[in-house]
Amino acid sequence: MQVPTVNIKGVISSDDNAEIYQWFGYTAVTPSSVADQLSEAGGEDVIVNIGSNGGDVFAGSEIYSALKEYPGKVDVHITSLAASAASFIAMAGDSVQISPTAQIMIHRSSTSASGNTDAMASAKQATDSIDTMLVNVFHKKTGIKCEALYDMLKAETWINAEQAVKQGFADKILFEDEEADVTDNVYNGVGLISLSRKQIKDIKQILHPKRVTDDVDKLTDKKSKTEQVKYKLGLLF
Repeated sequence: MQVPTVNIKGVISSDDNAEIYQWFGYTAVTPSSVADQLSEAGGEDVIVNIGSNGGDVFAGSEIYSALKEYPGKVDVHITSLAASAASFIAMAGDSVQISPTAQIMIHRSSTSASGNTDAMASAKQATDSIDTMLVNVFHKKTGIKCEALYDMLKAETWINAEQAVKQGFADKILFEDEEADVTDNVYNGVGLISLSRKQIKDIKQILHPKRVTDDVDKLTDKKSKTEQVKYKLGLLF
């Protein structure tokens, strides 16, 4: 009998903002999409395939919690990249296996903020608190001292399959008992578009025509695909 699978692929996003990433052509995974997949599995043991550059840390927290609460066994397979928010989601598995070609990347949290010095201090306190959460999650899985893990976060540490098993981030390398062809192609796909609150608001106006202002009408005119892409990208700058 085939084991049910749960796929965590693409940008980790809140349910509300997933449509924005999809509008730009990104695949997005949300707490609801993971919850739906777990519901379909019906409590049976599952394999969770992770290939993600990361994304929203709070959406990642919801996904992590859902996996930890799932009644069946959760076997995580890191198939390509578990970076940023995806790295701590991977730690939710009862077992964690990693492809010999895959990587884990851990780093400190980041955010954007505006306002007075109190607002800046609040933003710093929030990211410091998130970093502490990350250290605690990784410590629980690996047993590595918290001080050492914090240094790894500060350095933005990349961890290959052998290192992941040796350091305790993973329990086993996938296919280690099989002969496998390993590709030497490398793709630099870590970067994600970072959207401010204003950019999110502007894009949501476009996605929901009833709230669109007159200046957005140019996007719905019969323009070439190139012009539409240029307009979308213009919202980011």
